[in-house]
Amino acid sequence: MGAFLEDVANARADSVPLLPGAEIRENGRPVALAGTTWKSVKSVRSVLTFADAVTANVVSRAGVELSDGKPGYISTRLKVGVGRRITDVELSVDTSPRVVGSYVWKLDPQLAAVLPLEQRLSRVELEALGRRYFNSLSSHVAVRSDFDERCNRFHSGQQITNVAGNSVEAGPPRTCAGALEGPVPWGPATEQRFPVIDPERGIVFGITLLHYPERPKQPRMYVSEVFKVVGGKIIAIDNIGLMLEGVAHLGFAH
Repeated sequence: MGAFLEDVANARADSVPLLPGAEIRENGRPVALAGTTWKSVKSVRSVLTFADAVTANVVSRAGVELSDGKPGYISTRLKVGVGRRITDVELSVDTSPRVVGSYVWKLDPQLAAVLPLEQRLSRVELEALGRRYFNSLSSHVAVRSDFDERCNRFHSGQQITNVAGNSVEAGPPRTCAGALEGPVPWGPATEQRFPVIDPERGIVFGITLLHYPERPKQPRMYVSEVFKVVGGKIIAIDNIGLMLEGVAHLGFAH
């Protein structure tokens, strides 16, 4: 991942070891690697990386400075195939004004902190927790025992839970569990995937396509979330949520 980021941030996409036929998508749409938002990145200010040796996937969250000096947030997932060559490049990219530079340019190292053995869950338990969360997006019923009372969710650096007046979800302050419940406009959550699970760090990286069936044109949200799980409970959620029009599927069957 480090070599990939260095290449694409320095206009060396042709140096990336892609397998023939590698699938490359940005915000759900097929794209040439040289044509991704990485071409507009002036510098990488902060990166957190998580890897999964079982699935051969690795994901980075990168707070970047764009060519116009504004902050952006880029999630990059790579799947490594035969000969250490890349078969998948999946980007979810937010360059909108809602990206909070103070968050994405100084990503919290505690997200990547190694947990003591007694605070870890197994791979199976972590995936089940992630699926319960995504299923709550469909059912609007949260499994409240899955959340630490200190849990907060951030969208591209903007705190959404336990505050009022954010630009993403209107209404009074709500907890991580409470934000999943009530008369919310979304659901179901389809195409659920969990490419990276890291029990040592209590990390679940999940992707889903969230539908808004009651809105005109039925837009969808591409949800790319990193869950930090400590002692069996979600303590932090780092989300890049992007409203998409004209994208029916995210691709990537695995």
